[in-house]
Amino acid sequence: MAAPFPKLRQDLSMPGMLATVRRCFDRVVDPRSRRNSIKHTLTDTLMSALAMFSLKYPSLLQFDSRARGDDTVRHNLRTLYEVIDAPCDTQMRSILDPIEPGELRPAFRALHSALQRGNALQDFAWDDDTYLLSIDGTGLFSSTQVSCPHCCEKKTRNGPEYYHQVLVAVIVHPDRRTVLPLDFEPITRADGATKNDCERNAAKRLLESVAKQYPKRRFVVVEDALAANGPHLQSLQQYGMDFIIGAKPGGNPTLFKAVQERLQQGLCTEWEEVDERTGGTRGYRFTHQVPLNHEHPDLTVNFLEYWEVDAKGKERIWSWITNLAITRINAERLMRAGRARWKIENETFNTLKNQGYHFEHNFGHGKQYLCSTLAGLMLMAFLIDQIQEHACRVFQLARAHCKSRLYLWERFRALFMTLYVPNWEALMSTWADPSRIKFFLPEPDTS
Repeated sequence: MAAPFPKLRQDLSMPGMLATVRRCFDRVVDPRSRRNSIKHTLTDTLMSALAMFSLKYPSLLQFDSRARGDDTVRHNLRTLYEVIDAPCDTQMRSILDPIEPGELRPAFRALHSALQRGNALQDFAWDDDTYLLSIDGTGLFSSTQVSCPHCCEKKTRNGPEYYHQVLVAVIVHPDRRTVLPLDFEPITRADGATKNDCERNAAKRLLESVAKQYPKRRFVVVEDALAANGPHLQSLQQYGMDFIIGAKPGGNPTLFKAVQERLQQGLCTEWEEVDERTGGTRGYRFTHQVPLNHEHPDLTVNFLEYWEVDAKGKERIWSWITNLAITRINAERLMRAGRARWKIENETFNTLKNQGYHFEHNFGHGKQYLCSTLAGLMLMAFLIDQIQEHACRVFQLARAHCKSRLYLWERFRALFMTLYVPNWEALMSTWADPSRIKFFLPEPDTS
């Protein structure tokens, strides 16, 4: 007989998280008129879209052809995702188009609450109860032909180009490869607006949302040099958030000039040490209470610079501003936190674009919120995967067996499309150990 498999965690396994999300979806108000006959409920439609992203289908059309034309897939959508009747691609777009992306926030919050209850969130704490929150934007959609009232627009040599972007907040940790998407904010035109939205305005809305949803959680925000400006730092102060933000001479000339003057006056602390691992050297320099710029002379920040020189003499330099006190003891720790910002690029956006999620594919644009809402559902599917990768032993076994993420998702989808699966325990045990398929003899649901 097959060896017993680890039990799935109640809240931090796939069935537990899907149940949590479904309860949140049940509370989203359906804008359709109740006078009409509604064949596909809003909850079923949201869960169908989540299932599509969970299964890593490359297009809505391909998911539609399977979900409605394949008995096995229809059965498994019922037993695993509790989708009674998946809508076709056109219906899904039509139903989800008027759903504002903010309606997804309770589901994100509920998943993070499950992480906290399961004592898994603490693994991402950077300092006791403080978490590093990396914030950055990325593109969702771009076209010279398709547009909607919410599209931003830019002029090009070939005419107007329409686009959507999104600002994402992700909990990161220097020592962990997994990341936890926390919230997102579309960068799109508001109803009736004549000007493009921008990342700076979206950041104000995103920070307000994070502060409102997680009032007891302490964050250190880590961002790139575009965020090293007075209004943004004031917003962080307003919500009681600490920060470690990249800084560059071109973007903050006043700051770097002041640091250079202090360096000449001997008012900076600096030192170098040998990197025994590479044979090169690394160094630190810091000073406190430096004016950010001429526009905000009363806004002062602490400055940290770090450099590496490899054995061949090649030098790389990084600089940050922060409101945290810097010492010789914590300089390395602050440096590593600042560099963890890249995890939103490498472990989040790069994974979504190149590791099976098809983030840059246009699953649907719509006339209202469809593009942004589908992006939020994909981020939710990614969060569920990341939680499993961190906290679900059965998923970890499947990940170790498949090695690459692309093969992991291929095997997952293959099992989903070929076996009549009674529950997640059966599917995941077979997913993690292919030899168990001979013990897996499910019968189709003939009801």
